[in-house]
Amino acid sequence: MPEPTLPEPGPDETLDSIGTAGVRVLQRRTGYRFTLDAVLLAHFAATERVGESGRMLELGAGSGVVSFLLVKQFSLGPVDALELQPAVHARLMRAVVLNGCEARVTPLLGDLRRIRELVSGGQYAHVVSNPPFRLADAGVRSPDDERAVSKSEVACDAPSVVAAARYALMPGGGVSLVYPAARVAEVLGLLTQAKLHPTVLRFVHARVGAPATRFLVHALRDRDRGLAVRPPLIVHGEGPGGYSAEVAALMDPPLSEKP
Repeated sequence: MPEPTLPEPGPDETLDSIGTAGVRVLQRRTGYRFTLDAVLLAHFAATERVGESGRMLELGAGSGVVSFLLVKQFSLGPVDALELQPAVHARLMRAVVLNGCEARVTPLLGDLRRIRELVSGGQYAHVVSNPPFRLADAGVRSPDDERAVSKSEVACDAPSVVAAARYALMPGGGVSLVYPAARVAEVLGLLTQAKLHPTVLRFVHARVGAPATRFLVHALRDRDRGLAVRPPLIVHGEGPGGYSAEVAALMDPPLSEKP
């Protein structure tokens, strides 16, 4: 039998590779494009989970980087990948075929603020999200709708992300998030209020001695085990591609985006 025809990038799309397991994603040339945050989140979620094996949910999957890395590079999942924007969801569906993940990544189209209409509550062992970072009223909104929805809280905010995670998680399940360092108090407070107890916190720094730009947090539903603060994650150093050895080990080929 002839080999199946794999999806090809359209005229306004690029086909990009990331990670050590040959993950490939389709992205708009002029739209929102994934950043290093997605790679760091997938690694953090995979390494900080403790006994949280089972079905996973990604909230705001975008091009699918996190979901594909979880199943291909870290052998986790299966993953349900929820995405709000129809055009982005359509690219995600094509990328599932590109990555041979039809049995491991299931794209879902819908709004995480209406999570109760999309999935059954309490069924996921782990929820991950690299949500929009910028407050809706902060700065100038991008004229490109895809960029605006992906970067700013115009379609969902941090309370919505936390509420969706709480609903989706089984008791004892974990949620892993990445946010700007400036929002650490806000997000930790939201998690605690929802009885998603933070257990691991790690700050991301561009270079040694530089202020933190991001933080990664892992929290457990209804289980308070205390908070462990990991050593700083340094992005840039003397490793391949100008990255630190830790970050360079996650990527092949190197990613040009910076946090």
